[in-house]
Amino acid sequence: KAKGERGEHLGTTIPYGYMKNPEYKGNQKEQPYMIVDPEAAQIVKRIFKMYADGIGIVKICDTLSAEQITCPSVYLFQRTGSRAAHPDLNRPYHWGHTSIRRILGNREYVGDTVNFKTYSKSNKLKKRLKNDPENILIFENTHEAIIDRKTFDLVQKHFAGRKRPDKQGEVDKF
Repeated sequence: KAKGERGEHLGTTIPYGYMKNPEYKGNQKEQPYMIVDPEAAQIVKRIFKMYADGIGIVKICDTLSAEQITCPSVYLFQRTGSRAAHPDLNRPYHWGHTSIRRILGNREYVGDTVNFKTYSKSNKLKKRLKNDPENILIFENTHEAIIDRKTFDLVQKHFAGRKRPDKQGEVDKF
């Protein structure tokens, strides 16, 4: 908890487009925890640009798969050998909708560190629960940004205004 309140990166996973800084040695303010991975960062920029231009998530998935761009879990496995993201090595170019949605909604791409998104009720319960927005800590400009804030805010605004009617034709008020 103390590390999270100081603004240090918590957790073991690093977002697609970044890699762990080899020069980072614990609590250092002058060295960021993660640095931009140039190869994957180009894909992240392209995903944001495509979505900001009005291309939907399914179409983005199909485009990346057709161009045989390696998906994030397989890319992580190829770079580090980590199987933490459960890579499907039989389909290395299959991009899932949730992967794209997670990339588009991840605030860390604008250079912010977001801590305490989830919590558990006790150390005995392993289930993670979403935290209230007032309990989430956001530290701005802690590492190099891949996406500018203007593009990120445009994408988030599009997500907020996206409401689909159900089978009865009613839009959910929540």
